[in-house]
Amino acid sequence: MDLRNMILQTSTGKQLSEYQLNLLNKNNIETMIDFHEASEKKLHELLAIRLESVLDLKKELAHLWLKESQVESPPEVEYGTGIEELDKLLESVDQPLKSGRVWELCGHPGVGKTQLMYTLALNFVWKHSHKVLFIDTKRDFSSKRIQDLLLARNWETATCEKAMRALLVVEAPTDTVLIEVLRTLDEQLTAKVKEALETKMVLIDSLVPCYVHYRGDEMLKIRQSLLTKLACRIRKLAVRGLAIIIGNVSFDGKDEDNCIGDGEDDGNSDEKAARQKSGPMLGSYWASVCTLRMSLELPVSSDGAENFDRLAEAASSSYDDGLRLVNVLSNTYGPADDTCLLRITDAGVV
Repeated sequence: MDLRNMILQTSTGKQLSEYQLNLLNKNNIETMIDFHEASEKKLHELLAIRLESVLDLKKELAHLWLKESQVESPPEVEYGTGIEELDKLLESVDQPLKSGRVWELCGHPGVGKTQLMYTLALNFVWKHSHKVLFIDTKRDFSSKRIQDLLLARNWETATCEKAMRALLVVEAPTDTVLIEVLRTLDEQLTAKVKEALETKMVLIDSLVPCYVHYRGDEMLKIRQSLLTKLACRIRKLAVRGLAIIIGNVSFDGKDEDNCIGDGEDDGNSDEKAARQKSGPMLGSYWASVCTLRMSLELPVSSDGAENFDRLAEAASSSYDDGLRLVNVLSNTYGPADDTCLLRITDAGVV
């Protein structure tokens, strides 16, 4: 479906005149991607509509595009995580690791999210003849940690080398670079580039470095615009059959100033207490993008100590039993609030 027809299917787009629609074409804005990559200021001036209306139109188009694209999605392929207890949990909530799924893994800094993502990447390339794109936004990807995981698994040298070759690492320290990496992958898939076609999983570790500086209500419009662009890119890759797992940071309610709220009430009072306990770093708007949101936490201690305090204590001492709790926060396809226990070991998360 062309851009004009999609715009006319949105509530905001129906208010545009034929003249305004023709202006888009005259200014080389002819596709969904052209429209979302055009700056809000440019569209505001070109169409002579409010900036709020531009943002609303971009959101409505993103949701409509996803709905239309899902019809053409390839058949789902179930992969599994290679972590027995996690796979049991995911099966119980109707969210096994499949092509086209978009997951968010959040938790306190230092809880082990990166280690879990390393484990998922290695398990995937070992079990399947596919590649994994690991997008490192923190610029701290450690090939030594990967090699240590491989050594602890006692894999043969040839298997280790194959796994390392199948793990494609790209740095993306800013939101612009991150979106460009995803755009390039999409274009390579369209051009049928062999390496891109062999890539079936994308891991992003994590979103926070790219968006943490867009804080507070004053940055709301910019943040939502950038997240809309990111969401479009991610959803398009998901429709193409890629499994996508995204790292994010959460903070306790007492650290609320560290969270990036979206300035909006999502109307879900039942989840209010849960959000105060562990709020999503990118606000409720981003929470709607992923089909599954999970948190990695320390299990509740007998003395009732807060997770963040216990992480700080573990970091300052030499003792950490590695036990972690995975909690399903939200789920598009099934129930939430279920949990399982995992353990961080020298060979990864099991």
